[in-house]
Amino acid sequence: MTRKKQKKDYRTELEKKGLPSYYTMSDGSQIRVLDFNLAENPKDYIIVLIPGFLTVFQSWQRVMEILTPNYRVLYIESREKFTSIVPRKLERKIKLTDMAHDLKEVFQQLELDGQKYIPLTSSLGGNILTEALGKKWLKPTGVIMVGPSIAVHVSLFVVIMSAIIPNFIKKTIMVPSIKWYMRRFYVNTEAEPEQLDKYIRAFVEANLRKAMPLMRRFYRYNIWDMPPKVETPVLLLGASTDKMHAAQECLQIHELMPNSIYVDLGSNKATHSEPLIEELEKFIIRLDNGEFDK
Repeated sequence: MTRKKQKKDYRTELEKKGLPSYYTMSDGSQIRVLDFNLAENPKDYIIVLIPGFLTVFQSWQRVMEILTPNYRVLYIESREKFTSIVPRKLERKIKLTDMAHDLKEVFQQLELDGQKYIPLTSSLGGNILTEALGKKWLKPTGVIMVGPSIAVHVSLFVVIMSAIIPNFIKKTIMVPSIKWYMRRFYVNTEAEPEQLDKYIRAFVEANLRKAMPLMRRFYRYNIWDMPPKVETPVLLLGASTDKMHAAQECLQIHELMPNSIYVDLGSNKATHSEPLIEELEKFIIRLDNGEFDK
């Protein structure tokens, strides 16, 4: 009798310490939240981490290592991720507005309003957070966005190919090919083995039935009308050397958001490690000093 091959557990030891809970949305979908309430004497602020599109925990591992000894951290996994439970009839109909509204419903169920809390997000997470803030669905003390996206840049070629190629081919052929390519050309497996795990995990765990139709909706999508409506204090962190999180777009958002400040941290690594934490601490001091009060 052939034993079924056991799937690799890509979770880090810190990730395993998060207490998972599911929150039911008005359309019947369920969103998973990991609660890292590990600090012996947590500071006043709750940090709510909202990862970007298909982003895995390893991308925020270093930030979480620094935050969790001092803060309670809530890690929200949006509905395009494999951990969400979405009615099958809705899986191919996910929209970014749905994900923004999920934040409203999850935050309400977490009873965050009335507490000091700061959502921290990057890339596409900035998109859904900006929409939720612009529509006054959330009332955080402040917000931190790393390289947020307002117009989602997806080529027409990607849109067409994602529609033509069946999901089973993507999983059985494309994913193994990508894994081979990453090992062979993209990641130094000896120096940074954790980087390989991060990228492979993102591909392996992706629920293509949910993610691919959503990605097609990125084409020609933008919410440039939303930043001027955001009244919450916002710290925007750019990474001028990172092509994935264009600093120019971050600066444009800063010019449109009336209560924002902009800091260029240079690299993607800096926006996901100690320099980000330093800016977070400075931002909290400014919030406590009432510098953003009108």
